[in-house]
Amino acid sequence: MQRILGKIAKSIQVEIDVLNSDGEIVASSNKPRIGVQEVFVKANPNIGEKNRFIFGGRTYMKFNAGINRIYYLSMEGTSRAITNYCILAISLMELYLKTTIKKMDKEDTISAALTGQITDLEFHEAVENFSIEVNIPRCVFVIRTVGKEALEIYKIMLNVFPKHMEDFLVLIDSQTIGLLKTIIDDMDKSDLMQLGVAIEDTILNEASVESYIGIGKVKDNIYDIRESYLEAESAINIGIIHEPSLRVYSYETLLLERFLGEISASIGEKYYKQIFHEEYAKVLTDEMIATVEKFFENHLNLSETSRQLYIHRNTLVYRLDKIQNTLGLDLRNFHDAVTFKIMMMLERQYRECSN
Repeated sequence: MQRILGKIAKSIQVEIDVLNSDGEIVASSNKPRIGVQEVFVKANPNIGEKNRFIFGGRTYMKFNAGINRIYYLSMEGTSRAITNYCILAISLMELYLKTTIKKMDKEDTISAALTGQITDLEFHEAVENFSIEVNIPRCVFVIRTVGKEALEIYKIMLNVFPKHMEDFLVLIDSQTIGLLKTIIDDMDKSDLMQLGVAIEDTILNEASVESYIGIGKVKDNIYDIRESYLEAESAINIGIIHEPSLRVYSYETLLLERFLGEISASIGEKYYKQIFHEEYAKVLTDEMIATVEKFFENHLNLSETSRQLYIHRNTLVYRLDKIQNTLGLDLRNFHDAVTFKIMMMLERQYRECSN
């Protein structure tokens, strides 16, 4: 639709909009106008029903794609020539919508919606055409393979999520699969994480392929699924930086990580370098960092951490004392532990972005 409007507008040098029945501009030759609301359209649903309607120096005409959904074409100008241009543009758009929707199956439609390859107008048409239920909760899982084995994994996952079920499994590219998961009544965040872990385990066991799973937030309306898809992608990108040992990441649980991602590199560097000065590198060896992370994982419990690391409790205390003497932070103190954790996350984020 955008391409058609752009080409027509370029030829006739006239601004053209497409509005839905609520008066919202859903496509336009002038892209900044998309999303603008023209209230009078919703208040006058019969405008343009018989030939044309003139308002505010523009010509309006009603059209549809044969699926009982009404739209309005708005073109700058009021002359007879503009009316003829409107008729031509409507004919082209109706033909485009009908032929495009016929060529796409449900999975094609969902894939295109997730990746932003179709407009809101086209997606609305396709949802109605395929009788997809709109107002049920769904979320998006993004499955990203380490190599280019997505097609192989997609075939395996079709056995788990067959096409006749309520979920939609789609192949995005050679490394990415999207799963639009329908949420049943008793499903909560922990269930979604468990499903993500199960998917990752299945891929590893069935194909010996490593993968990362990102989980977007649950959306109550199918027209919001692209937002969930972008959240799932973001969860993977953020999670790999801050929790590289994990494989499954939920966007909702990465609140601190997302917050830190909003901090500019220059500000982050300014603060973490106050703690991680030149001397810290001599102390924070790989072994020491592993010790600290295990200590945090066990909620600052000395006994449990030393047991899991197979070291004497006094050895753990010695290591924590060494960090305190070098960095000035006692990790047995909650405030100091939080400070160290955040500064370490900022330093890791800066290092990853620099690479």
